[in-house]
Amino acid sequence: MNAIIEVVAGFDDDAWVALANKGLLRRARKDLDAVEISLVSESETAIEVAVGDRAVTFGSAGPTQATCSCPSAVICQHVIAAGLWLASSVQSEDATGEADRTDPAEARGQELMDLTAEALRSHSGLPGYRWAHQFLDDADRDPVLTPGASPSVRFLRPPLTARYPGGGLDGIVLDQKVPHPERYRVAAVLAWQRAHGLVLPAPAPVAARTTGEPTLESRDRLRETVTRLLEEVVAVGVSHLSAGFVDRFDTAAVWAQGADYHRMARLLRRISDHISLLLARSAAADDLALLEEVAVAYALVSALDAAAAEQRAPVALTGRARTSYDAAGSLELVGLGGYAWRTGSGYHGLTCLFWSPAEERMLTWSDARPVSLAGFDPVARWSQPGPWPGLDRPAATLDHRVVLTGAQVNDQGRISGTEATSAAVLARVATDLPVRTSWAGLGGAGVPALSDPVDPSQDWAVLAPAGAEPPRWDAAAQMLRWVLRDAEGEALALELAWAPHHAAAIARIEAIGDSLPADTLVVARVERRGGRLAGLPLSLITRGSGVVDPLHFATQGSRTSVAAGLVSDMGSASGESDDETDVHAAVPGPLADHRGTLEAIAQRGCAGLAPVVVHDRIGAGHRALRDVGLSVFGDPDPATASAAAVLRSLYLCRMTEVALTGR
Repeated sequence: MNAIIEVVAGFDDDAWVALANKGLLRRARKDLDAVEISLVSESETAIEVAVGDRAVTFGSAGPTQATCSCPSAVICQHVIAAGLWLASSVQSEDATGEADRTDPAEARGQELMDLTAEALRSHSGLPGYRWAHQFLDDADRDPVLTPGASPSVRFLRPPLTARYPGGGLDGIVLDQKVPHPERYRVAAVLAWQRAHGLVLPAPAPVAARTTGEPTLESRDRLRETVTRLLEEVVAVGVSHLSAGFVDRFDTAAVWAQGADYHRMARLLRRISDHISLLLARSAAADDLALLEEVAVAYALVSALDAAAAEQRAPVALTGRARTSYDAAGSLELVGLGGYAWRTGSGYHGLTCLFWSPAEERMLTWSDARPVSLAGFDPVARWSQPGPWPGLDRPAATLDHRVVLTGAQVNDQGRISGTEATSAAVLARVATDLPVRTSWAGLGGAGVPALSDPVDPSQDWAVLAPAGAEPPRWDAAAQMLRWVLRDAEGEALALELAWAPHHAAAIARIEAIGDSLPADTLVVARVERRGGRLAGLPLSLITRGSGVVDPLHFATQGSRTSVAAGLVSDMGSASGESDDETDVHAAVPGPLADHRGTLEAIAQRGCAGLAPVVVHDRIGAGHRALRDVGLSVFGDPDPATASAAAVLRSLYLCRMTEVALTGR
């Protein structure tokens, strides 16, 4: 009986809300005073509590498996009222000193650590247990663990919190309705154990899958085939490829798609397109760009080989066929503005940016259409109805909080515009934004690896500049550049290329000039271009009041003046650019020389060269690089094929250049 009561006592308000909802919790609290509640019977396996004329039975799993005599098919207010009544009895005993209990936080944490692999497999089945391991391996970020009497594990993708008040695996409470909840319970236990130093072994992958799914043997043959094909490109020479390579890469791409190697399939299609341009003598053809793609594809296949040897298939390497949206429940967002855009592939649209205080990340919503589709104007979309019921237009998100119910978010931070989501616009409140006063770390810190997750939402930042230079119009590039500097003097160039949908933003920034108020924050998307920081300005925020100024949309009554000012400002622009922010960070001379050597070998082809000659040239280049401090360049293995040695060395050059310059 005491064990069951302690499980019930471990439920706090968040756990009850996750199990039921806030409305039932409120009604249950009223029942504590309005309805007579008493203990009916008790045994080693169950407790029965009377709530008015209803009987509630708690088993060893606690409230998650509780039953009630009322007609409700789900957790009802009677179960919650009975649980609150039992929990209050434990608190009364603690207050009078009659109970001698162990620390509940320590006890609950130890219970999670004591769960064995056999118990987890029994709860979810072997496929579910295998799925839980893969789910944690593929996670972009580690789950957030919160210890306590009811310890919790919060997954970021999908946004889901698992709480454990006790009662074994059946007692774990999920705050979202998800398919196969038992799998997420097992994943939560595995995450807790991994964080505390216990890593249970993952089950062996299935040797063969169901009809229509790729087998491990098919993937092994595919990687071997693609490896030979990529090496053959370098052996023949990227400047001497025939039309047969186009067909071979197209075939390999189809095979990769069928084997669920979606990232590889995309790379192979791009290589095929590069070869087609070369054969057509197109002005857009570039044999060095083709070589770069071949080196990346070769590195990807090598990474997949290494993962397969460990019986893993990380989604960061395999890729996804298409993005999927996960239920995010209720989301409270702060609107930070929007902008219109157009791609070279023939699409245009509107993107709105939001800050999620709960998830502590930027989220976006986009509405896009083909340019050929008449009647869609991305700029006008800012003031048109939608995208969710309850929101009359995207512009209404400025200076307000937006609470989405039934929201769906994908792993790249994009919010679905489905009509199943409803929106409520509330008054603005003070919100702590992730303000950056230093540009260090912006645009991606470190060297991006093949297995690093791609999260475009991390490119957005709220900047607090120490100073701003006057915006300058580059007549040659047809681009406005506005340089912001942090306290250390590092420059960040916000750039806007001329386009009709950028007209309002260009005019607004030119009107600001060098008189940016000291209390103004700038929201921008930041990236590294050619070794320097550059970005797209989105909006301005006034500190204190939190008022958001959307740069990309003309305010009421200013459209005529904006258009006129834009034309006059462009006509009088000096055309000078900021030389300091335009300088590309240089790479060491030996690195540039070695890349040139590798490119020359790959262009001519290494089939006609003795392997020892190729290895000697690569070895000489690596020794020169070690002499200037780049110790990552070791001596090439003489047993490695010449083409493989060239591709590996070229990819290492590429990653070193990224580390040094950000290019």
